Amino acid sequence: MSKRKPSTDLYPSSLLLEAHKVLGEEFSRLPKRIQIGYTTTFWNHSNIIKHNKHNRKPDSFPMGEKEVSRNFTDPRNFRKVNDNGYALRPKRTRWGSTETKYILCKDRTGGATSYPPTKWLNKTIEAFQSWSEGGVKGCLNGYQLSPKIQQLVDEWFEKPKEAISASRGMVNRNGLSALEIASQYGGAIIRDISRVSKRTNISVIINININSLLMHKEELTKALTKTEEEEAKGRGGDKEALGGVKVNYSSTTTTSKGFTVESTHQRIFEINRLLATSREQNSPSIPVFYKEAKTGRYTAQNAILQGYHRSVRYAALRGCYEYDLEAAHQNLLVQLLDREQINFPELDVLREYVSNKKGTRERLATDLNTSIDTVKEILQALTYGAQLTSNNHQKIYESCEGDLELIERVITNPWLKQYASTFKLASKHLIGKNKIIKNAVGIEREILKKTEAMAHILQGYERLILDVLIANSEPNDVALLVHDCIVYYTRKSRTELTRIVKENTGFDLEFSEIQY
Repeated sequence: MSKRKPSTDLYPSSLLLEAHKVLGEEFSRLPKRIQIGYTTTFWNHSNIIKHNKHNRKPDSFPMGEKEVSRNFTDPRNFRKVNDNGYALRPKRTRWGSTETKYILCKDRTGGATSYPPTKWLNKTIEAFQSWSEGGVKGCLNGYQLSPKIQQLVDEWFEKPKEAISASRGMVNRNGLSALEIASQYGGAIIRDISRVSKRTNISVIINININSLLMHKEELTKALTKTEEEEAKGRGGDKEALGGVKVNYSSTTTTSKGFTVESTHQRIFEINRLLATSREQNSPSIPVFYKEAKTGRYTAQNAILQGYHRSVRYAALRGCYEYDLEAAHQNLLVQLLDREQINFPELDVLREYVSNKKGTRERLATDLNTSIDTVKEILQALTYGAQLTSNNHQKIYESCEGDLELIERVITNPWLKQYASTFKLASKHLIGKNKIIKNAVGIEREILKKTEAMAHILQGYERLILDVLIANSEPNDVALLVHDCIVYYTRKSRTELTRIVKENTGFDLEFSEIQY
C-alpha cells in the first residue's frame, strides 16, 4: 500500500494560536481538523485579490466542495459547524474519554452537547447548478469572512514579529513544514499527471526582498491617498512612477491595463501576504509549491507570486533575472508545421510576428488605438482559438474589457483576421479530427473543443522547455516559474539557454531578458 502524499496546503501556526486567543472556547473546543480548516480558510481568503475573486460577486471569494473537503474533510461537517448548529462529545480512547478533545456527533448521542453555528464564514451567493441558470461556467458558492473574523485577521497581519506567538511557521494540517513536505516530492513541483523524474525540480523556498516590498507598499498607499484627495476635489491627478510603471491617478482607472483603485488595493493585499509569510518563516523567504494544470503547465498554489500583479512580483524579486521565450506559442507552432513540411499562405502573418514581435504589437496597438498589453491579450486569445466576434461570452470581449468600439476595430482588422485563420488551419493540419490528444509531456486527454486541443499541444511544449531548463539549472538558482518564462537569482547567457533548448528539444528559440 503506497504511502499517502502530504498536503501542500499551508497555514501560519501563529494565526491558529491567534484564533484560540481571540475566539476562545468557541474555537478551542472544535476538533483540531475543523480548527485548522478554518485557519487555512481565514489565511487564504482574508482579502480578495485576482486569484480568489468570485466571478459573479467581486467582493466575495469562491469556495467549492473540493476546497471545503480539503479543509474540513466533509462538507456536511462544515455546514453543521458554520451554518446550522452542531454537537460535540468528548473523544473516547482505549483509556476512556478525554475532556480536552471533542468530536462532532449527532445531537442525540449520549454525552453530546449542542452548540449554535459559528457563522464565521457568510455565504453571499449560491453556486449555479447548471450552465443554463446564468451562463457563467465554473461558478462556485461565494463567501465573505464575518466582520469579527476579518478584524481578527487584519489585526494579526499588522502585528510586529515580537507580538505574535513565538510558536510560528508555515505548516500543513499535519504540522509538516514546507521543507519537510518538499523532501517527499523532490522539491517545489508536484507532478501527478505527467511522467517526469522528480529530480527535475526546484527549491520550495523563494528569497524575497523585504525592503523593496515595503517601499512599493508605501508607494501604493500614497497613490490611494492621492486618489482619494483628487476624488474629493473632483479632478484628476498627475503622473508619477509607481512600481516602475507610470501611473496617472483618477477615481476609477489610470490606464486601460494599469493601476486602478481596485488593483492598487489588491497589490497591497498581496504584499501584506508576502510580508506575513516572511514574518511566519522568520526569514526573508516564502514557500511556493507548484501543481500541474490539465495541460501540464506549472501553476503556483494559491497563485503565490506567479499570479500576483507584476509590480509586486518585481518588488519581491528585485535583482532577479526573468528569461521569457520570445513569441513562444507562435514560434513553436511555426516550427512544428515546418517539421511536418506544412505551409500555407496565411502562415506568413505568423512568420512576420515571430520575426518582429515588438514592431507588430506596436503597429497593432496604433491601428486598434489601444495598449500593448491589450494587444498581447487579444493575440493570446486568438492563439488558443478565440473567435473574432463581439459575443460577450468570448475571450475577445473580455480582452477588450467590453469596449464595443474597440471590439469592432479588432474583429474587422485584416491582419488579425488572417492571424486567426492561421490557427484554424494549423489545427486542421496538426490535430485533424482526433479527439484523444497526447502532448509533449505525455499528458493524454479527450478534447472536444479544437481551441482546447491547440492549447494542450502548445502548453505541453512550453512545459517541456521549462523542464529542460530546470534540469540544466541548480535547484537553488531558480527563483520562480511563470508559464513560458523562468526567473533566476543570477544572470544567464541567453545564447546558452537557446543552445540547451535546441540540443534537448530541437526547437530554435530565443529568450528576452528582464532584470527585476
